Amino acid sequence: MSLSGPKPMRFGVWLPVYGGWLRTVDQPSAPDVASCLAIAQQAEALGFDFLYASENLLNCIHGPQEGVVDAWSLLAAIAATTNRIGLCGAAKPGFRSPFLVARMLDTLTKVARRKLALNIICGWWKEEFELSGVSWLDHAGRYDRANAFVRDLHGLFQPPPVLHAESGDDPVFPGGEAASPEKPRSYGLDEASMPEVWIAGHSDRAIKMAAEWGNCLFLNGMPDAAMARHIEAARQEANRWGRSIEIAVNAYVVATETPEQARERWRAVLARRNVETIEFFREVMRQSGAAAWAALDEEQMVDSNAGFELGLIGSFDEIRERIPKLAEIGVDRIVCQFDDPMRDAGPFTKRVIRPIQRDAADRRVA
Repeated sequence: MSLSGPKPMRFGVWLPVYGGWLRTVDQPSAPDVASCLAIAQQAEALGFDFLYASENLLNCIHGPQEGVVDAWSLLAAIAATTNRIGLCGAAKPGFRSPFLVARMLDTLTKVARRKLALNIICGWWKEEFELSGVSWLDHAGRYDRANAFVRDLHGLFQPPPVLHAESGDDPVFPGGEAASPEKPRSYGLDEASMPEVWIAGHSDRAIKMAAEWGNCLFLNGMPDAAMARHIEAARQEANRWGRSIEIAVNAYVVATETPEQARERWRAVLARRNVETIEFFREVMRQSGAAAWAALDEEQMVDSNAGFELGLIGSFDEIRERIPKLAEIGVDRIVCQFDDPMRDAGPFTKRVIRPIQRDAADRRVA
Protein backbone atom coordinates (compact mmCIF):
# COMPACT_ATOMS: atom_id res chain seq x y z
CA MET A 1 0.00 0.00 0.00
CA SER A 2 1.59 3.27 -1.11
CA LEU A 3 1.20 6.52 0.83
CA SER A 4 3.04 8.61 -1.74
CA GLY A 5 1.37 11.40 -3.66
CA PRO A 6 1.12 15.18 -3.91
CA LYS A 7 1.12 17.30 -0.78
CA PRO A 8 -2.36 18.08 0.53
CA MET A 9 -3.65 21.62 0.16
CA ARG A 10 -3.10 23.63 3.33
CA PHE A 11 -5.60 26.17 4.60
CA GLY A 12 -5.06 29.24 6.73
CA VAL A 13 -7.14 32.03 8.24
CA TRP A 14 -6.16 35.65 7.66
CA LEU A 15 -6.63 37.35 11.05
CA PRO A 16 -8.80 40.50 10.79
CA VAL A 17 -6.20 42.91 12.16
CA TYR A 18 -7.81 45.82 10.29
CA GLY A 19 -11.45 45.06 11.11
CA GLY A 20 -13.70 43.76 8.34
CA TRP A 21 -11.94 42.82 5.10
CA LEU A 22 -14.27 44.58 2.66
CA ARG A 23 -14.29 48.19 1.55
CA THR A 24 -18.03 48.51 1.90
CA VAL A 25 -20.18 51.09 3.64
CA ASP A 26 -21.31 48.70 6.40
CA GLN A 27 -18.09 46.82 7.30
CA PRO A 28 -16.71 46.96 10.86
CA SER A 29 -13.89 49.44 10.45
CA ALA A 30 -12.13 49.02 13.78
CA PRO A 31 -10.13 45.92 14.72
CA ASP A 32 -11.09 43.82 17.73
CA VAL A 33 -8.23 42.12 19.59
CA ALA A 34 -10.55 39.82 21.52
CA SER A 35 -12.13 38.63 18.26
CA CYS A 36 -8.72 37.94 16.74
CA LEU A 37 -7.75 35.81 19.73
CA ALA A 38 -11.07 33.94 19.64
CA ILE A 39 -10.68 33.31 15.90
CA ALA A 40 -7.20 31.89 16.50
CA GLN A 41 -8.48 29.49 19.14
CA GLN A 42 -11.36 28.41 16.91
CA ALA A 43 -9.11 27.94 13.86
CA GLU A 44 -6.83 25.60 15.80
CA ALA A 45 -9.80 23.64 17.14
CA LEU A 46 -11.21 23.27 13.62
CA GLY A 47 -7.90 21.98 12.27
CA PHE A 48 -6.76 24.87 10.08
CA ASP A 49 -3.09 24.63 9.21
CA PHE A 50 -1.98 28.19 9.95
CA LEU A 51 -2.91 31.74 10.88
CA TYR A 52 -1.64 34.79 9.01
CA ALA A 53 -1.20 38.28 10.49
CA SER A 54 -0.32 41.07 8.10
CA GLU A 55 1.71 44.09 9.14
CA ASN A 56 0.56 47.58 8.31
CA LEU A 57 0.82 50.43 10.79
CA LEU A 58 -1.98 52.29 9.01
CA ASN A 59 -5.35 50.69 8.26
CA CYS A 60 -5.06 49.56 4.64
CA ILE A 61 -8.75 48.59 4.36
CA HIS A 62 -10.68 51.48 5.85
CA GLY A 63 -8.21 54.34 5.86
CA PRO A 64 -5.64 55.99 8.13
CA GLN A 65 -8.28 57.30 10.53
CA GLU A 66 -8.93 53.74 11.82
CA GLY A 67 -6.84 51.61 14.19
CA VAL A 68 -4.78 48.49 13.52
CA VAL A 69 -3.86 45.47 15.63
CA ASP A 70 -0.07 45.07 15.72
CA ALA A 71 0.67 41.75 14.04
CA TRP A 72 3.56 40.65 16.25
CA SER A 73 1.96 41.58 19.58
CA LEU A 74 -1.07 39.57 18.50
CA LEU A 75 1.03 36.59 17.37
CA ALA A 76 2.86 36.56 20.70
CA ALA A 77 -0.47 36.25 22.52
CA ILE A 78 -1.64 33.53 20.11
CA ALA A 79 1.67 31.66 20.40
CA ALA A 80 1.21 31.42 24.16
CA THR A 81 -2.39 30.19 23.98
CA THR A 82 -2.30 27.68 21.11
CA ASN A 83 -0.38 24.47 20.62
CA ARG A 84 -0.30 23.27 17.02
CA ILE A 85 -1.53 25.77 14.46
CA GLY A 86 1.14 27.38 12.29
CA LEU A 87 1.83 31.09 12.74
CA CYS A 88 2.92 33.45 9.95
CA GLY A 89 3.51 37.16 10.42
CA ALA A 90 4.47 39.83 7.93
CA ALA A 91 7.29 42.31 8.33
CA LYS A 92 8.48 45.26 6.25
CA PRO A 93 12.24 45.65 5.77
CA GLY A 94 13.29 49.07 6.98
CA PHE A 95 10.69 49.23 9.75
CA ARG A 96 12.66 46.69 11.78
CA SER A 97 16.30 45.68 11.39
CA PRO A 98 17.15 42.06 10.50
CA PHE A 99 18.79 41.63 13.92
CA LEU A 100 15.70 42.90 15.76
CA VAL A 101 13.47 40.56 13.74
CA ALA A 102 15.86 37.66 14.38
CA ARG A 103 15.67 38.31 18.13
CA MET A 104 11.87 38.58 17.97
CA LEU A 105 11.62 35.30 16.08
CA ASP A 106 14.03 33.53 18.40
CA THR A 107 11.94 34.52 21.42
CA LEU A 108 8.58 33.90 19.82
CA THR A 109 9.63 30.46 18.56
CA LYS A 110 10.36 29.48 22.15
CA VAL A 111 7.01 30.87 23.30
CA ALA A 112 5.15 29.01 20.53
CA ARG A 113 7.24 25.80 20.80
CA ARG A 114 7.03 25.41 17.04
CA LYS A 115 8.60 26.84 13.91
CA LEU A 116 7.23 30.17 12.66
CA ALA A 117 6.88 31.73 9.23
CA LEU A 118 7.83 35.26 8.21
CA ASN A 119 6.32 37.02 5.21
CA ILE A 120 8.49 39.73 3.67
CA ILE A 121 6.43 42.58 2.23
CA CYS A 122 8.01 45.66 0.67
CA GLY A 123 5.14 48.04 1.40
CA TRP A 124 3.29 50.49 -0.81
CA TRP A 125 1.95 53.30 1.40
CA LYS A 126 4.27 56.30 1.40
CA GLU A 127 2.60 57.97 4.39
CA GLU A 128 3.25 54.88 6.53
CA PHE A 129 6.96 55.08 5.73
CA GLU A 130 7.13 58.79 6.45
CA LEU A 131 5.30 58.48 9.79
CA SER A 132 7.70 55.68 10.77
CA GLY A 133 10.82 57.61 9.82
CA VAL A 134 11.71 55.05 7.14
CA SER A 135 13.14 56.17 3.81
CA TRP A 136 10.61 55.96 0.99
CA LEU A 137 12.26 54.32 -2.01
CA ASP A 138 10.97 53.54 -5.46
CA HIS A 139 9.77 50.02 -6.28
CA ALA A 140 13.25 48.79 -7.23
CA GLY A 141 14.78 50.37 -4.15
CA ARG A 142 12.25 48.75 -1.83
CA TYR A 143 13.08 45.35 -3.30
CA ASP A 144 16.81 46.01 -2.98
CA ARG A 145 16.24 46.75 0.70
CA ALA A 146 14.09 43.63 1.13
CA ASN A 147 16.65 41.42 -0.59
CA ALA A 148 19.40 42.71 1.70
CA PHE A 149 17.13 42.17 4.72
CA VAL A 150 16.37 38.52 4.01
CA ARG A 151 20.02 37.81 3.12
CA ASP A 152 21.14 39.31 6.44
CA LEU A 153 18.45 37.39 8.33
CA HIS A 154 19.78 34.12 6.94
CA GLY A 155 23.30 35.16 7.91
CA LEU A 156 22.28 35.84 11.50
CA PHE A 157 20.69 32.44 12.01
CA GLN A 158 23.18 30.57 9.83
CA PRO A 159 26.48 32.45 10.13
CA PRO A 160 29.06 31.92 7.38
CA PRO A 161 32.36 30.16 8.16
CA VAL A 162 34.83 32.19 10.16
CA LEU A 163 37.33 33.98 7.93
CA HIS A 164 41.14 33.71 8.13
CA ALA A 165 43.18 36.88 7.96
CA GLU A 166 45.98 35.05 6.13
CA SER A 167 46.81 31.46 5.42
CA GLY A 168 48.11 29.84 8.59
CA ASP A 169 46.76 32.53 10.92
CA ASP A 170 44.27 31.80 13.67
CA PRO A 171 40.64 32.17 12.51
CA VAL A 172 39.04 35.50 13.35
CA PHE A 173 35.56 36.99 13.31
CA PRO A 174 34.97 39.85 10.86
CA GLY A 175 35.53 42.30 13.74
CA GLY A 176 38.97 40.83 14.46
CA GLU A 177 38.12 38.67 17.48
CA ALA A 178 39.79 35.25 17.56
CA ALA A 179 37.44 32.30 17.29
CA SER A 180 37.30 28.58 16.72
CA PRO A 181 36.41 27.57 13.15
CA GLU A 182 34.17 24.87 14.57
CA LYS A 183 32.03 27.39 16.46
CA PRO A 184 31.16 30.48 14.39
CA ARG A 185 29.50 33.42 16.09
CA SER A 186 25.79 32.80 16.71
CA TYR A 187 24.84 35.94 18.66
CA GLY A 188 22.83 33.67 20.95
CA LEU A 189 20.31 32.90 18.21
CA ASP A 190 19.05 29.36 17.88
CA GLU A 191 19.42 28.19 14.28
CA ALA A 192 16.19 26.22 14.72
CA SER A 193 14.38 29.56 15.09
CA MET A 194 15.13 30.52 11.47
CA PRO A 195 11.60 30.91 10.10
CA GLU A 196 10.05 29.63 6.95
CA VAL A 197 10.32 32.64 4.64
CA TRP A 198 7.42 33.85 2.53
CA ILE A 199 7.84 36.55 -0.11
CA ALA A 200 4.75 38.56 -1.11
CA GLY A 201 4.45 40.14 -4.54
CA HIS A 202 3.72 39.74 -8.23
CA SER A 203 6.63 41.55 -9.84
CA ASP A 204 9.68 39.94 -11.41
CA ARG A 205 11.69 41.14 -8.42
CA ALA A 206 9.34 39.37 -6.01
CA ILE A 207 9.57 36.15 -8.00
CA LYS A 208 13.38 36.31 -8.15
CA MET A 209 13.67 37.01 -4.43
CA ALA A 210 11.29 34.16 -3.56
CA ALA A 211 13.22 31.81 -5.84
CA GLU A 212 16.57 32.64 -4.22
CA TRP A 213 15.57 33.06 -0.57
CA GLY A 214 11.97 32.05 0.02
CA ASN A 215 10.12 28.89 0.93
CA CYS A 216 6.79 30.27 -0.29
CA LEU A 217 5.62 32.93 -2.77
CA PHE A 218 2.44 34.68 -1.59
CA LEU A 219 0.18 35.95 -4.38
CA ASN A 220 -3.02 37.95 -4.44
CA GLY A 221 -6.06 36.46 -6.12
CA MET A 222 -5.97 36.57 -9.92
CA PRO A 223 -7.44 34.73 -12.93
CA ASP A 224 -6.25 31.16 -13.42
CA ALA A 225 -4.19 31.86 -16.55
CA ALA A 226 -2.26 34.69 -14.89
CA MET A 227 -1.75 32.62 -11.77
CA ALA A 228 -0.40 29.71 -13.78
CA ARG A 229 2.12 32.03 -15.48
CA HIS A 230 3.31 33.44 -12.15
CA ILE A 231 3.65 29.99 -10.62
CA GLU A 232 5.52 28.59 -13.61
CA ALA A 233 7.91 31.57 -13.65
CA ALA A 234 8.56 31.25 -9.90
CA ARG A 235 9.26 27.53 -10.04
CA GLN A 236 11.52 27.82 -13.07
CA GLU A 237 13.49 30.58 -11.36
CA ALA A 238 13.76 28.54 -8.13
CA ASN A 239 14.98 25.57 -10.14
CA ARG A 240 17.87 27.68 -11.43
CA TRP A 241 18.97 28.04 -7.80
CA GLY A 242 18.50 24.33 -7.18
CA ARG A 243 15.55 25.07 -4.93
CA SER A 244 11.81 24.52 -4.79
CA ILE A 245 9.13 26.84 -3.42
CA GLU A 246 5.46 26.57 -2.54
CA ILE A 247 2.69 28.94 -3.56
CA ALA A 248 0.20 30.60 -1.22
CA VAL A 249 -2.77 32.57 -2.58
CA ASN A 250 -5.25 34.92 -0.94
CA ALA A 251 -8.95 34.04 -1.24
CA TYR A 252 -12.15 35.68 -0.06
CA VAL A 253 -14.51 32.82 0.75
CA VAL A 254 -18.29 32.99 0.37
CA ALA A 255 -19.55 29.44 0.85
CA THR A 256 -23.28 28.70 1.14
CA GLU A 257 -25.72 25.86 0.61
CA THR A 258 -26.65 26.88 -2.93
CA PRO A 259 -24.86 28.74 -5.74
CA GLU A 260 -27.67 31.28 -5.83
CA GLN A 261 -27.19 32.21 -2.18
CA ALA A 262 -23.47 32.76 -2.67
CA ARG A 263 -23.93 34.85 -5.82
CA GLU A 264 -26.55 36.99 -4.08
CA ARG A 265 -24.24 37.65 -1.13
CA TRP A 266 -21.46 38.58 -3.52
CA ARG A 267 -23.66 40.93 -5.55
CA ALA A 268 -24.88 42.56 -2.34
CA VAL A 269 -21.27 43.19 -1.30
CA LEU A 270 -20.45 44.85 -4.62
CA ALA A 271 -23.56 47.01 -4.41
CA ARG A 272 -22.45 48.32 -1.01
CA ARG A 273 -18.88 49.13 -2.04
CA ASN A 274 -17.43 52.30 -0.56
CA VAL A 275 -16.41 54.23 -3.65
CA GLU A 276 -14.71 57.01 -1.72
CA THR A 277 -12.45 54.60 0.18
CA ILE A 278 -11.66 52.63 -2.97
CA GLU A 279 -10.64 55.77 -4.84
CA PHE A 280 -8.46 56.89 -1.93
CA PHE A 281 -6.54 53.61 -1.98
CA ARG A 282 -6.37 53.51 -5.75
CA GLU A 283 -4.42 56.78 -5.64
CA VAL A 284 -2.18 55.57 -2.78
CA MET A 285 -1.38 52.39 -4.71
CA ARG A 286 -0.83 54.25 -7.96
CA GLN A 287 1.81 56.39 -6.27
CA SER A 288 3.58 53.30 -4.94
CA GLY A 289 4.28 51.77 -8.34
CA ALA A 290 3.23 48.34 -7.02
CA ALA A 291 2.58 45.99 -9.94
CA ALA A 292 -0.10 43.96 -8.15
CA TRP A 293 -2.54 46.86 -8.03
CA ALA A 294 -2.10 48.50 -11.40
CA ALA A 295 -4.91 46.80 -13.33
CA LEU A 296 -7.54 46.28 -10.61
CA ASP A 297 -10.97 47.72 -11.27
CA GLU A 298 -13.35 49.15 -8.68
CA GLU A 299 -15.11 45.85 -7.98
CA GLN A 300 -11.81 43.97 -7.56
CA MET A 301 -10.69 46.53 -4.98
CA VAL A 302 -13.70 45.91 -2.74
CA ASP A 303 -11.57 43.16 -1.23
CA SER A 304 -8.13 44.21 -0.02
CA ASN A 305 -6.12 41.59 -1.94
CA ALA A 306 -8.30 40.72 -4.94
CA GLY A 307 -9.58 37.72 -3.01
CA PHE A 308 -12.74 37.34 -5.08
CA GLU A 309 -10.55 36.48 -8.08
CA LEU A 310 -9.63 33.05 -6.72
CA GLY A 311 -13.16 31.82 -7.33
CA LEU A 312 -14.16 30.55 -3.89
CA ILE A 313 -17.63 32.04 -4.11
CA GLY A 314 -20.35 29.43 -4.50
CA SER A 315 -21.98 26.46 -2.90
CA PHE A 316 -19.99 24.12 -0.68
CA ASP A 317 -20.07 21.57 -3.50
CA GLU A 318 -18.76 24.07 -6.08
CA ILE A 319 -15.91 25.20 -3.86
CA ARG A 320 -15.01 21.62 -3.02
CA GLU A 321 -14.64 20.99 -6.76
CA ARG A 322 -12.78 24.24 -7.36
CA ILE A 323 -9.93 23.69 -4.91
CA PRO A 324 -8.43 20.61 -6.64
CA LYS A 325 -8.31 22.70 -9.83
CA LEU A 326 -6.26 25.31 -7.98
CA ALA A 327 -3.95 22.53 -6.82
CA GLU A 328 -3.49 21.46 -10.44
CA ILE A 329 -2.43 25.01 -11.33
CA GLY A 330 0.19 24.80 -8.59
CA VAL A 331 -1.38 26.37 -5.49
CA ASP A 332 -0.20 24.76 -2.23
CA ARG A 333 -1.80 27.00 0.40
CA ILE A 334 -4.95 29.09 0.55
CA VAL A 335 -5.12 32.02 2.98
CA CYS A 336 -8.83 32.48 3.67
CA GLN A 337 -10.69 35.69 4.46
CA PHE A 338 -14.28 35.37 5.69
CA ASP A 339 -17.13 37.83 6.27
CA ASP A 340 -17.33 36.50 9.82
CA PRO A 341 -14.72 33.85 10.67
CA MET A 342 -16.51 32.76 13.85
CA ARG A 343 -19.62 32.04 11.79
CA ASP A 344 -18.17 30.90 8.46
CA ALA A 345 -14.97 28.97 9.24
CA GLY A 346 -16.76 26.04 10.88
CA PRO A 347 -19.11 25.17 7.99
CA PHE A 348 -16.25 25.70 5.52
CA THR A 349 -14.12 23.21 7.43
CA LYS A 350 -16.90 20.62 7.71
CA ARG A 351 -18.25 20.89 4.17
CA VAL A 352 -15.11 21.71 2.17
CA ILE A 353 -11.77 21.12 3.89
CA ARG A 354 -12.46 17.77 5.55
CA PRO A 355 -14.02 16.13 2.47
CA ILE A 356 -11.06 17.32 0.37
CA GLN A 357 -8.64 15.92 2.93
CA ARG A 358 -10.45 12.57 2.99
CA ASP A 359 -10.41 12.38 -0.80
CA ALA A 360 -6.70 13.21 -0.90
CA ALA A 361 -5.93 10.60 1.74
CA ASP A 362 -7.89 7.97 -0.18
CA ARG A 363 -5.95 8.78 -3.36
CA ARG A 364 -2.60 8.49 -1.58
CA VAL A 365 -3.55 5.09 -0.18
CA ALA A 366 -4.97 3.74 -3.46
